[in-house]
Amino acid sequence: MKKSLIAIAALTAAAGASAQVTLYGRANLVVDSYSATGSTGANPMPTDIAARTRVIDSGSRIGFRVNEDLGGGARAFAVCETGVNFDNGGAAGQSGAPNASANTFCSREGHLGYGNKSWETRIGRQNVFWTHGELNQTGANFLGADVQGAFQSPSSGMSFGAASRVDNTILFQVNQGMAGSFAGSHFYYSTTAGENKGTPFSTSTTAVGTNGTTAIATGSVMGVKLNFSQGPWVAMFDYAKQADSANNIALATNADRTSMKTGAGFKYAKQSLVSVTIWEHETVFSLAASKTATVTAVGPAAQAGDRKQSGWGLNLVHDLGAGLFAYGQYAKMGNAKGVTGVALVDTGATGLLIGVRKNLSARTGVYAAAMQINNDRNNAINFTGGAYAPGVSQLGADPKIFQVGMMHNF
Repeated sequence: MKKSLIAIAALTAAAGASAQVTLYGRANLVVDSYSATGSTGANPMPTDIAARTRVIDSGSRIGFRVNEDLGGGARAFAVCETGVNFDNGGAAGQSGAPNASANTFCSREGHLGYGNKSWETRIGRQNVFWTHGELNQTGANFLGADVQGAFQSPSSGMSFGAASRVDNTILFQVNQGMAGSFAGSHFYYSTTAGENKGTPFSTSTTAVGTNGTTAIATGSVMGVKLNFSQGPWVAMFDYAKQADSANNIALATNADRTSMKTGAGFKYAKQSLVSVTIWEHETVFSLAASKTATVTAVGPAAQAGDRKQSGWGLNLVHDLGAGLFAYGQYAKMGNAKGVTGVALVDTGATGLLIGVRKNLSARTGVYAAAMQINNDRNNAINFTGGAYAPGVSQLGADPKIFQVGMMHNF
């Protein structure tokens, strides 16, 4: 028996000798004080979220990468990255709502690919529009949260991003061998929007089975991202469109959502950078009655009223030396415009962040930050990534966070 086990182990090792498997991850835990007060509802006090002290997880994950050299410069690879909640060990975020990016295999990202130094193709669940590269060095990669990401979230505010992580995605990327300074640029198409996966509705195709007529989902997401890096300059253009959000053009909630952002940054020192990003979100409903209806809700609950809204953000990271970094961020969203192009009154917002981080080693750092979003009376942007907020803030409420945290990458 022992000889058989040894033989099996030897064969397994030989078969996998040309493939490399890398285990990696991050633990990022925060102690913070969160509140969202000043709401403009009919009864402001009951709708405010009073200050509370929390221990929370922010973007922790564990994953593995598989890479196999196929010869001739080609390779096959796979990634499975799973979000984990170190604060509660479950799948729920601070609000009690499920965090779609945690606690199931490949919940953050999972794809299979083939390529070389010039190009690669990936298939599976992937990160798309919301990533910023070097242009935004805050958020859960360096601190516990950020304000600019909240303004581009697909889950809060008067207008919101068309895509973030998307299932069922085919992505083609150009690498340095082909693209040079534009390495990492890509375009993608998803056969169905991640949040609509399995929705049994169709705009055009039906299949008749034993239980009658069953409609087939037709929603989709597509986009393109152009990255640029040369010397001290970095830049990005990003476009994403979600078509048929409800997978049925006969529904009052069905809409096409489009997002664009453009940013540029300058590295004035090796690890110091200043960048500016501008963005725009647009929602266009399918039905005439939905298109022209008065906008009366924000975020995912918004079910009527075409709208377009734009904003801009300034991001700064400054190397103070000895592993100490200072962070600053400002974001502003203008008033949304309705179907007639007329501005919707008091639908803007501003956000501000200041923070500091001390790297204790190449993998471990501690940080402290303060951030606030000031919503106009008809907007409700919040820190929503990973169900970060403890609840749904109301119109006009201003979320505030004071945090200290520790992050370890492995």
